[in-house]
Amino acid sequence: MKLDIIVPTFNESESIVEFLKVLKEELKGIDFRAIIIDDSADNTCELAKKYCKNNKIKNKIIHRINEKGKGSAVNTGLKELNAEYGVIIDADLEYHPKYILPMIKLLNKNDLVLSTRLRRDPVYRKLLGYFFKQFVNLLFGFNFDTQSGLKVFKTKPLKNFELRSKNWVFDIELIRYFFNNKLNIGFYKINYNTRKHGKSKIKLFTPFQMFVDIIILKLNFF
Repeated sequence: MKLDIIVPTFNESESIVEFLKVLKEELKGIDFRAIIIDDSADNTCELAKKYCKNNKIKNKIIHRINEKGKGSAVNTGLKELNAEYGVIIDADLEYHPKYILPMIKLLNKNDLVLSTRLRRDPVYRKLLGYFFKQFVNLLFGFNFDTQSGLKVFKTKPLKNFELRSKNWVFDIELIRYFFNNKLNIGFYKINYNTRKHGKSKIKLFTPFQMFVDIIILKLNFF
């Protein structure tokens, strides 16, 4: 079994080494490659290169200049896939790499497996999450957690696929592609951790921007 693991990063210098260490430990004995798409202004890229070299982790590290957006970074990573299975995961350890292999096992009956977050949020985040979920369900018919940052999938269906969403709502576009092509989608419950290092990339205006991006996605592409 071979895995290609897409890791979009933006100023994750405080977490990237720990992430790679945990990833290597959890995938011991597995033939995997870390595809890190880095848009950082800090030294995330240099730290990742050094750790991968010193610890013999197969890697493809692309440092992008003047390109931003998580969806855009993931799309760059998708173009680098050549393993049988692919993974998308954040580097902040909010999504623990220990869930990757159990989710991969579910690909024997599915083409895409989404993590479903078990989390304890303050009331305002629960309300935002509820309204966001209902909005997505209204426009796309997805009554589940579309924004969880850990996904595993078979790479063959994505051979000619290209994401058009540049920012946060790329998840919905990716899921919609599998759904429209009548491919099987599975789910796996995970415990969602709070970030230990660095700063969250979600700002005050991010939820509003996500709502706008969803409408644009619906009008332009679906």
